[in-house]
Amino acid sequence: MLWVFLGVLFAFVALGVPVVFALGLANIVLLFLMDIPFTVLAGRMVAGMNSFPLLAIPFFMFVGEVMNRGGIARRLVNFADAIVGHITGGLGHVNILASMFFGGISGSAIADTAAIGGLMVPPMVQQKYPPSYSAAVTASSSVIGIIIPPSIPFILFGIVTSTSIARLFLGGIIPGILVGLALMVTTYLTSKKHGYGVTEGQVKRFSVKAVFRSFLEVWPALTIPVIIVGGILGGIFTATEAGAVAAVVALLLSLLLYKEIRIRDLPRVLLNTAKTTAIVLYLCGMAMVSAWLLTRARVPANLAALLTNITDSQLLILLMCNLLLFLIGFVMDLTPAMLILAPILTPVMAQVGIDPVYFGVIMSINLGIGLITPPVGTVLYVACGVANVKLEQLVKDLFPFLMTLLGVLVLLIVFPDLVMFIPRMFFR
Repeated sequence: MLWVFLGVLFAFVALGVPVVFALGLANIVLLFLMDIPFTVLAGRMVAGMNSFPLLAIPFFMFVGEVMNRGGIARRLVNFADAIVGHITGGLGHVNILASMFFGGISGSAIADTAAIGGLMVPPMVQQKYPPSYSAAVTASSSVIGIIIPPSIPFILFGIVTSTSIARLFLGGIIPGILVGLALMVTTYLTSKKHGYGVTEGQVKRFSVKAVFRSFLEVWPALTIPVIIVGGILGGIFTATEAGAVAAVVALLLSLLLYKEIRIRDLPRVLLNTAKTTAIVLYLCGMAMVSAWLLTRARVPANLAALLTNITDSQLLILLMCNLLLFLIGFVMDLTPAMLILAPILTPVMAQVGIDPVYFGVIMSINLGIGLITPPVGTVLYVACGVANVKLEQLVKDLFPFLMTLLGVLVLLIVFPDLVMFIPRMFFR
């Protein structure tokens, strides 16, 4: 039944049918083959969308929109510049560190690419970084946005697999920092090798005064991730309520403190948020129907039996699963891939003793890498648009960063405690 489902799904996608509708058609085929009334589709779809935790997604998407328009993203870039702008490959490091700050508030890779890319690519090009290299740094660092909490993929995974979102958020802290540091090392080496960012007669020096001045401007925004994680851990509010708090704080900062958003700008911000949310909610509803049908057809149990017949090594099963996810990432965007595959693969991983929190973090990182792999990588196309470069040029400069991300993924697979250390420390 799994192969029928995937075959129909990918056939329609290959014909150019949007994934959201291809998923619905695949569900209709399964209903027909399993002799289940078609009326079940509507009821299960509405039930899949009727989820309180799902409300966190529009809140965090709204935060990303407000940060971009309200001057918060620019101040994060200025603060990052004061901290790491003096190192070889300076603006590349600024780009990455700003993505870490931005991701710690919005949780969206695409919002990160659009906001940070729009701010960082022009000055990078001005300082003799090739446009394609500037776009490559922007695209690869945006993956951090879906690892460091809050993370929209973590929320989706938690909803469709009934896994603790708070534990997932904690599990993303060390991997997010590792990815950021690894990308900075890659930026340093590639910039030094090619002489990027070297402008004659200009030597930037570290200044404590500049760090302090930029921090005074940005510290209210930096309290948002602290409020989110601290509030969830302290039991003050849920991940959904944390999203609402973050949205209110970001809006108040942009309206009252920074004064770069006006009341008349809000309808456009809300409309953009609503458009993106509608797509995600429809996908969630259809994916929950798929999960119910495939579970009813005993697909997870049969898949687990198949894998354990091949090998009883937990590491090999995890590697095979990650290879599958990496290949899926080439042809499917993160959100539909997460919603379709997480309910199928998580029970399989649980049967071989792999913690759902650990698997959720690994799956999010793997599919996040898929956002920057052609031909479907949505972040790639956003980065191409921001930097005005061709896809072929971007992919060539992106290769070292892609290898770095895969290296960190392998490290996390081999050493699972890097993911589970903080969740275990707070949840025993």
